[in-house]
Amino acid sequence: MKTLYLLRHAKSSWKKEEVSDRDRPLKKKGRIQADAMSDHLAALIPPPQVIRCSPAVRTRETLDYFLELWAVPTESITYSDSLYLAELDAIESEISSLPDDAEIAMVVGHNPGLTDLVQQWNASKGSSVNSLRTCGFVQMDFQTDSWSEVSSVLGETKLDLRPKDLTA
Repeated sequence: MKTLYLLRHAKSSWKKEEVSDRDRPLKKKGRIQADAMSDHLAALIPPPQVIRCSPAVRTRETLDYFLELWAVPTESITYSDSLYLAELDAIESEISSLPDDAEIAMVVGHNPGLTDLVQQWNASKGSSVNSLRTCGFVQMDFQTDSWSEVSSVLGETKLDLRPKDLTA
């Protein structure tokens, strides 16, 4: 079985117009979101063995909150240009190239690609994943032994969490 964690970056800042989209940092609300989600999830689920992350500042900053709590070796983390504002096909390609010795993987990225992926790969009936909100997290399990096969095997959503769920 393969377990995939999908994490959308936390709320980012649009304050400085001169800052490129790729260089936008988290805003205060985003830092609060990432801190709360990482604390909650680190106590709930095991860390991933491999991580693929968009190189955007906001995705890296979001991931940093999780890395403070999860002991993931630096060499297991890849910041991939193909994940920056990636659409479904690019995310699928990144996932299918993951090493099969990793049972748990994490992708940190952007919408609409992450939402499209969850909607297409989800076998769970009545899933509430209509849109992965900022700092939203989804865990999907796949009954396969190879990451190259996960796109042909529907996943089962095991966890669908948003920051507002922690305060509700």
